[in-house]
Amino acid sequence: MSGNNIDVAVIGGGVAGLAAAISFQRHGLTVLLLERDSEFGGRIKGEVINKSADIFKKLFHQATFPSKFTQIVYKSAKYYTPSTKKHALRVFPQGKKIGIEYRELIHELVSIAIAEGVRLKLNSEVLQFIQRDARIVGLRYKEFDHIYEEFPRIIISAVGFHTSLERPPPLKSPKNVCPTVKIIAQDLNIPDPHILEFFLLEIPGVIWIFPKPHNRAEIGVTLWQDHDRYDLRAILDHAAHDHPFLKARLSRGAQIYHKSELVVFGGPSRVNFAPNLFIIGDAMGHVGAVGGSGIISSMTVGYDLGEFLGTRLKTVGELQMNDFVAAQDLINKSAIGKWLKKEQSSAKAMREILYKPLKSPDEIDVLWDKFKGFIESR
Repeated sequence: MSGNNIDVAVIGGGVAGLAAAISFQRHGLTVLLLERDSEFGGRIKGEVINKSADIFKKLFHQATFPSKFTQIVYKSAKYYTPSTKKHALRVFPQGKKIGIEYRELIHELVSIAIAEGVRLKLNSEVLQFIQRDARIVGLRYKEFDHIYEEFPRIIISAVGFHTSLERPPPLKSPKNVCPTVKIIAQDLNIPDPHILEFFLLEIPGVIWIFPKPHNRAEIGVTLWQDHDRYDLRAILDHAAHDHPFLKARLSRGAQIYHKSELVVFGGPSRVNFAPNLFIIGDAMGHVGAVGGSGIISSMTVGYDLGEFLGTRLKTVGELQMNDFVAAQDLINKSAIGKWLKKEQSSAKAMREILYKPLKSPDEIDVLWDKFKGFIESR
C-alpha cells in the first residue's frame, strides 16, 4: 500500500505526462508521476518542432521559445519519389522550424515539475488499474521489489505503446500503428544540414533524415502496411549501399544510438477516456500522419487537459461522466485536434494514391506532379 495522499496520478514521464503533471499541479492539485524507466527521456523522438507553438509560452511562462534548446534551424523539407527522379520541396517560414535535443527538453520539463511540487518516482511500473463497479478507482505499481497502490481522483495514462499495461475496454488503440527503426549516427555526408529529407520507398514506406549539428542525424525507416513481411533494419542497410542518394549520405556513418519504436500514422482516437482515466500522448494517436514527432500536440493536449479537468476537480471535487465527455470534446474540437485529423486524412489519401494498388517507380512519378503541390503548400 501507499501513504501518498494524491489527487492526480500520471503514468509516464514523456512530454505528454510531464506537461499534464505540471498543469494539474499549477491548478492546486497534488500530483504523483510514475515513470517505469530509471531515467526520463530515454527514447528517440522526431525532434523537429515549430518553436512558435503556444504551448511553450504556457509551460515556460515566457513570450518566446527558450533559445538554449535550439540546435539547428531548418529551412525546408524535400520529399523524393522512389526513383528519386522527382521531388517536392516544402519551404518553412523563416526561423520557425527547428531541431532540438529531446532529452534536454525532457530535463527542463522535469525541473519545472519539481519546482511546481510534482512528486516524481522513477523505476515505478504500473501493473494494472484497480476497478470497482465498472469504474477505475486506482492503480497498482511496482517500485523495485515493492508493490504499492494509489487511489487518486483521476489517472492520466501517457505510457505510449511500449508497455504491458492493458488499455481498459472498451477503449481502442489508434489505427495503423507502425513498427519503426530510429538511429542516431555521426560522421555522415549531409549535403545541407538545414534540409529535412524524406525518401519514399518502392513498397509502402519511407526513410527520413533529420540532420543535427556536427554531422549527426536521426535516420528512420517505417512501413505503413505489410509490417511482418519485411525487416526494417535490412531495408535501411540496403539503402545505405544501393540507394542513389542515401548511399552517399549514410555509407560512412557510425551509429551511436539505435531503437525500435511504434509510431502512429492513423491519426487520433476519438474516445480516450473511461471514468477516472484519460489516455494521452502517443497512445492517443498524436503523431502527424505525414510526419512529425507529436511533441507539440502531446504537450498541448496534456497541458490543456490539466487546465480543464484540474479546474473541474477544484470546483466539483469529484469528476462525473459529463466532465470526461466535455474534456474529450474540447480536445477533438481544438486547433490541435483538427490539425491531427486533417493530417491523417490527407496523408492517408496520398498513401492510397501512390501505393494502392502497388505501383512501379515510373508510375508513381507520373502521379507525382498531380499532388506534389499539396505537400509544398502544407
